[in-house]
Amino acid sequence: MKVFFVLCAVVALGNAKRLFHNDQVLRTFPENVQQRNLLEKMPERFPMIDFWTSPKGVGHVDIHVPRAYVGAVKVFLARNRINNEVFVEDLQKNIEQERSPRPEQMDLASFDYNVYHTFDEIQQWINDITASSSIATKMSVGGSYEGREFSAVKLSTGGSKPAFVINCGIHAREWVSPAACMYAVKYFIDGTNDGSETILNSIDVYVIPSSNPDGYVYTWTNDRMWRKTRSNNNLRCMGVDPNRNWDVNWSGEGASANSCNDAYYGPSKFSEIEVTSQRDFVSAIPNVQGYIDVHAYSQYWMYPYGYKQGPPSLPDSAILSKIGSDSIGAIGAVHGKSFETGAISDVIYIASGSTADWFYEKAGITCSFAAELRDTGLYGFNLPEWQIQPAAEETFAGLKVIAQAVADGTCA
Repeated sequence: MKVFFVLCAVVALGNAKRLFHNDQVLRTFPENVQQRNLLEKMPERFPMIDFWTSPKGVGHVDIHVPRAYVGAVKVFLARNRINNEVFVEDLQKNIEQERSPRPEQMDLASFDYNVYHTFDEIQQWINDITASSSIATKMSVGGSYEGREFSAVKLSTGGSKPAFVINCGIHAREWVSPAACMYAVKYFIDGTNDGSETILNSIDVYVIPSSNPDGYVYTWTNDRMWRKTRSNNNLRCMGVDPNRNWDVNWSGEGASANSCNDAYYGPSKFSEIEVTSQRDFVSAIPNVQGYIDVHAYSQYWMYPYGYKQGPPSLPDSAILSKIGSDSIGAIGAVHGKSFETGAISDVIYIASGSTADWFYEKAGITCSFAAELRDTGLYGFNLPEWQIQPAAEETFAGLKVIAQAVADGTCA
């Protein structure tokens, strides 16, 4: 009987919703390689910390520190003379202020694009919007580890055209990604955003609003900061980073062999059904010439390579650099937000096994990009709902630049 109660307590703890009261996000400013190496090894000493930006990257490093470690982490940073500041005082307050209480919204007529939506609401929205529009078609992308089907919206006015694929929500906690991508579908269908109707006369657009459904559901029910899939690989921790699981320098630099690390590359290349579902879906689309994987946060608009440094070896660097520059110019013209463009490895960090690299190198899609939307860390992954629409408006401006490049034949 005693064993039974212990087991029940363990199960209850495992299913409890994770709270973040008095957890802090510290912004650190490493000044040399030695300090970056110290930051990178911090999880060995403080296993529950969570890097929101990579210590292998450039610039500052944001670290989510659970309240039990806050004092010790600050002492560690001070002893190693790593400058830092408290960027988020209480993470739970940010989470609670991220969205407002509301009933489920499952009806297209009352659908509010300016709030975050559950996975079921997103799927119902796909059903409703494709049923209501003559240019929108629902397509099944595939399944998830826990048996959820996830879908894409195809936007087409008919005929045989080059295609542009917009993937969203591959990292579960990045809620503004699905929100901005649903807005993009709305803008294309309404044709009210300058130039969007003309673009659809020249290309087809495929939008996958939520490509990591199990992880996304888990962020709503259990752990708002969850990033990975929810696969059980009989290892210490569940889940795989679906943006490190692709067969392009898989298990290389910028991905982790540790199953508890948010950048865990998985037990094998393409081990995740969500990853193979997207791969097969996009590969089956005729004449795909543009692809973008939409993330948050940091305000970057990037292109390959992620797994190796520098653009000089990239045969299409001039094309991608021009599109990147035009994109961030268009983004900045909307609300004045400053984005940075360049190769993934140069702008943010080295990352092996990513979508953008695989679709560029293995699928031959010239115009392959990865975006990091708002903001630069004030809210981080918990962007408030009042910022959804402006974020979506500027994102759409950047997406139109890639779409126009596909339409013009630049990406052929």
